[in-house]
Amino acid sequence: MIPNLHIFETPKETAKAVADLILAKAKEKSKLSMPFNLALSGGSTPKLLFSILSSNYSDLIPWHLVRLFWVDERCVPPTHEESNFGMTFENLLTNVPIPDVNIFRMMGENQPQKEAIRYQEIIENQLPLKNGMPQFDLILLGLGDDGHTASIFPDNLSLLDTQHKVAVSKHPQSSQHRITLTGNVINAANEVIFLVTGTSKSEVLKLIINHLPHFERYPASYIHAQSKLPEFYLDKAAAEKL
Repeated sequence: MIPNLHIFETPKETAKAVADLILAKAKEKSKLSMPFNLALSGGSTPKLLFSILSSNYSDLIPWHLVRLFWVDERCVPPTHEESNFGMTFENLLTNVPIPDVNIFRMMGENQPQKEAIRYQEIIENQLPLKNGMPQFDLILLGLGDDGHTASIFPDNLSLLDTQHKVAVSKHPQSSQHRITLTGNVINAANEVIFLVTGTSKSEVLKLIINHLPHFERYPASYIHAQSKLPEFYLDKAAAEKL
């Protein structure tokens, strides 16, 4: 098996493995009395992860040291059913003792370009800088059927290598605006995790992981963590074509 692949039977087992990783990383930072800076993504699999964290890890993780940021956000209010923050709030934040001052949400209700500038200032001020780039301890990513990750889609690959640390993108089908971390910020992270489940992701995973023809079309194929590969946490359905 490729070293950076972690394959589990079910989505629940896959999400639990990522929960265990978050617990371990947070405890490592706790021993150093340092904050654990974590960037979250939305989607159905992270929703399962958040439910597991709130149910089984509420008393285990040193939440007072966890600081939450977002990889991307849809340009909707936090109460909207499509809000990544709203989903996280409902499934995680209401159930764990994380201080409000440790929550740095993207404000999808704001004018998109202004919000991108505001959020860039936040991560520049709140995170340690390495080679001039804000550095997260861990970034949790998903993967779209079209190979997009964060809100970097195949038709805006320029966001993978831009001077902007946070940018505005547009969903290619719905034309919905999104706020997203850009590729250089994601790749500067200490660790990057893809959490992917379901058969609909199996084909694009096969192309990206095996570097098959035209894999360069997919934004997720450009993601790494500093100078190392990302870690893929997959269920059997997502990994079925590997």
